[in-house]
Parts: sequence; C-alpha cells; structure tokens
Amino acid sequence: MALRRARPRYERAAVFNPDGLPVWADRHRLPTDVAAHDHDFFEIALVTQGHGLHIACDGDQPLQPGSAIVIPPNQWHAYARCEDLVVFDSFIAPELIDSTLSFLDAELPLMETVHTSSLPLPQRIQLSAYDLSLAIAELHSMSDTTCSRRSRIQVVGHLLIYLDILSRSWAPDHAIPRRSIARLHPAVSRAAQLMENEPARTWTLADLAAATATERTHLVRLFQRDLGVPPIAYLNRLRGQAAARLLVQTDVPISHIGARVGWDDAGYFARRFKTAYGLSPSAYRNRALSGATRHHSSTTAAEPRLPVSGARFDNPN
Repeated sequence: MALRRARPRYERAAVFNPDGLPVWADRHRLPTDVAAHDHDFFEIALVTQGHGLHIACDGDQPLQPGSAIVIPPNQWHAYARCEDLVVFDSFIAPELIDSTLSFLDAELPLMETVHTSSLPLPQRIQLSAYDLSLAIAELHSMSDTTCSRRSRIQVVGHLLIYLDILSRSWAPDHAIPRRSIARLHPAVSRAAQLMENEPARTWTLADLAAATATERTHLVRLFQRDLGVPPIAYLNRLRGQAAARLLVQTDVPISHIGARVGWDDAGYFARRFKTAYGLSPSAYRNRALSGATRHHSSTTAAEPRLPVSGARFDNPN
C-alpha cells in the first residue's frame, strides 16, 4: 500500500553524502511550514536560529535556539509557524545504530529510549547556549566535505560526541516517561510484547494472565507499578498510536482503520480516538497532512504517558 504524504518520503539516496558514509549533517532554513513527512533513518534536528512549532504524534512543541528533536525512523513530523527558522539536521542510518554503535543503549539513556522500542516517539531536548555551540561544532565537522573523502572514524567520532552532548541535557521527565523493557517485571514485559505483536487481537486479562503464568489481579498490580496503567489500558493506547500512524502514513480508508487496530465498531473507534487525541480521525489526518497544529490534547497529570514501544502495523506490500 502506498504511503500517503503531503510531500515525498525522504530516502537515503537523496540525503546521505555520495561518499557512502552512514552519517550526514546539513543546515536548512525553513521559511515556510513543512507538511507531515517521514523517512527510513534517524534524524536529529537542532534549531540554531528562529522560532516555530515541531508537530508529531506526541503533540505540538515550540522551537527556539537550542531545541533538539531526535526523530526515529518511520515517525512522521512537520513544522509550522516558522519564523526565520534554521535547523541543523543530522541523519543516521539505522544499521549504524544497530551494529557498530549498539553499545550506545547501555551508555546513553537517550539512545536506549529511542532505539529499544519498535515505534518510539520523538525525544525532545533543550540545550544551553554553551552546549549549543559545542553541538554546532560537531555538526560542522560531520558535514565537512573539504577532504576528498571523509574518514568514517572521524565522522562517527563527531557523532558520538554530539550524542553525548544531547544525552547530558536530555531529561526523561521532560519527555516520554519510559522504563526499559529489561527493567520491567518479566510478566509485564511478556504481556506488553504480546500486545505489541498483535494489538488487533481481542486480548482479555485472562488471556494475558495465562500467557504469563500470572494471577490476573497480580498482573494488573504489576502493570500499574511498572507502566502506570492496567494491561487493557496499555492495549488501548497501543491501538490509538497505531491508528494515528495509519491515518498519517497510509491511504487506508478511515472506515477500515478501526478494524485494523482491533476496534471493529466505527463509532467506538471514533470515540476512542477523539478521547485520546482530541480530534476525530478525519480531522487528525487532515491536520497532519496539511501541517496544521494542535494535533491532540495534552496528556493530563492523572494519565501519565506510556513508554511507547509501538504496535506492529506494517503496511502490506
């Protein structure tokens, strides 16, 4: 199924430098809004000048000099209300993080949060003026093409320093609260993985308890302790996130999306989605594709955001 986008998806061949290294950095001035788009690599956007809004599935966030956003692969995002906005982008091929830099998950909590989930949300950072200057220096070094061929070792070295600068300033309590799957109780980890693998399945608490060899009441207590919500609430959040992704990234008719994520009744799907995102499914799709703002209401203190590991709703071939 072809992806539905307001502008073409960014592909690696058009982004990475012809020297073939899996890291690239480039500076862009955004004089106008940028509609929703996605790409198949990691992007780190650092604002060096101006103001605007960054729009993603976790809401609209103001941008100012020093604002940095780590955007995982296959996550749509957009820019709005751009006022003299300059963004220094860096792009990283996923295989570099998966293989050569796999140790980063253990060293940098920021990268663990971004990398260990199959569909994590963007992570947002605000750098001080001093750290912003350090970060810009590393980005300039990554984008230096004065040599006939950039050294892989040098480029990766500058990337590591840049990631360390970002991670030092990243505060999990200012982003999406997330506990590593490795730190969850085994029953919670197993049940969460089952629901993420098959979110459209009609899971019941009895099913999950049997699959994890855990008594139902005890499983609910474990979920409340580790993730802040009961298992079925976690499942509903996964379905809502998957529906939001399908609305923005595909042409699947809205009437079919509810059934794809496990909500067969169209009216029930619409109510669930509006409760979670503050918009009807059609309004959410229209605003995302147009680059408009205010995609959904903010989460209240009584309903903490969940660690997002991402239900698997891959587009059919």
